[in-house]
Amino acid sequence: MNGEPLTTEALQERLSGRLAKELTLAVAREAMADASVLDALLLFVYEGGDPLRWRAAWVLEKVSEQRPSLLVAEHGRIVALAMRTDIPDGLRRLLLSIMHNMPDARVLDVELFNFLLETMLDLKVPPGVQSLAMKLAHRMSRTYDELHEEFLCVVRNMELDYYSAGVRSVVRHCMKKR
Repeated sequence: MNGEPLTTEALQERLSGRLAKELTLAVAREAMADASVLDALLLFVYEGGDPLRWRAAWVLEKVSEQRPSLLVAEHGRIVALAMRTDIPDGLRRLLLSIMHNMPDARVLDVELFNFLLETMLDLKVPPGVQSLAMKLAHRMSRTYDELHEEFLCVVRNMELDYYSAGVRSVVRHCMKKR
């Protein structure tokens, strides 16, 4: 950028082409430095069409890796979008990854926990989404003893032969980190 504020239209134009890793990281840096860029990316994720919302979510995933505190205020909206049934699995994976990078909520969201359990067990869901759902559910359950026991019971009773190697690896990790 040349010091001028980035307009929503200009940002949309930048994200409309092929999104290389360098561009993604550059836009993420801009979002971390300029709240208007961050707001535009969030707007694209919530209201944009494909592929704009995917690309904006990818940038926000990079933001969440470096500065998750910038997205804490959006936690509820990100969760609500991730739980919608009409979003593609790839976008859901990005949203779950953003949630995974964010600090834990102070209050247990039972609806989210149940959604994560269902998602991690659903064999029609891609392994990346299943794995992230399991990691989030495991982390959420560790705060509450009874819930953690329930989570471990569900994981112990999974028929692992039906799941990918990646999901089985997350299962082993969860069982080790009781």
